[in-house]
Amino acid sequence: MFSKTFGYALRAVTFITIHGNDGNKVGLQELSQALEIPHHFLGKIMQDLVRHGVVDSVKGPHGGFYANAKTGKTVLTDILRITDGNLVFSQCALGIKRCNAAHPCPLHDDFALCRDGMLQIMAQKTVSMLAEGVVSGDTFLVR
Repeated sequence: MFSKTFGYALRAVTFITIHGNDGNKVGLQELSQALEIPHHFLGKIMQDLVRHGVVDSVKGPHGGFYANAKTGKTVLTDILRITDGNLVFSQCALGIKRCNAAHPCPLHDDFALCRDGMLQIMAQKTVSMLAEGVVSGDTFLVR
């Protein structure tokens, strides 16, 4: 239902929330290695997150990514919009372009319930909530 890009973005922002604060910056190489995400792919994702103000960055030898005032408060649906666009909020499970209530696919109603429930949960969860689970050891960012 969600792209690999979205998963990588969530993991990266959560990692930065934990490690990229109080003057600390997380370099792209460190982030890539710690999360086991391909370096170049992650670089493009991080550019989008910086462009949308989810995290900040500084270039140069002592540069990297760091959390700003908005990072921890960012809800997961905001990151989903950045990585996957708005289509995920209305996309048909079977990929039918003109699927709607008047012309439903065989999974329309069931998928709408699932999708809407998941989106509702993600609209209530913030990056800080994800980071708290990782810091407490209840959840993990890598296998």
